[in-house]
Amino acid sequence: MSRSLCKYRRSEISEKIASIAELVSAPQYFCRSCARVANGKSSLCKPGRLPVQGQKRVPAAIPSVTAASVMAPSPVSGQEPALPPVGERLESGAMVGVPVGLLSVSVKKLDKKLRKLAKKKRKRLKKTDKYLKKAEKYRKKSEQIQRKFDKLIYKASA
Repeated sequence: MSRSLCKYRRSEISEKIASIAELVSAPQYFCRSCARVANGKSSLCKPGRLPVQGQKRVPAAIPSVTAASVMAPSPVSGQEPALPPVGERLESGAMVGVPVGLLSVSVKKLDKKLRKLAKKKRKRLKKTDKYLKKAEKYRKKSEQIQRKFDKLIYKASA
């Protein structure tokens, strides 16, 4: 098959159903873009290796991880989940207690947005600190000038 499964239109899929069925009968790869599966890498646009059933234990029911479940405290353990440091990814699975491969796309997108917002916040804080230092410097300078001015006025009046 010259083209990847990801590129086929619906009409082409119905025409070539036999060859497609042969390609997806025992899948070893999946497409990281559109989640299609196939026997070989050449049939997919962004192939990724599926875990082998005999080597790794794959849970029968994959727990659904949503943004709300990640952010909500866990009532079972009695303590809130520890949030990772600002630079660390949510994807690490440490906070959620779920292997990295099982995280949903929405959690990864949320993680990316949170890291981006944290970076913006750090930049703004850095900029604010810079302006505060500059303002303090100008305040001290103005106090010095005011004292000199007061001395000159005092000498002129005496």
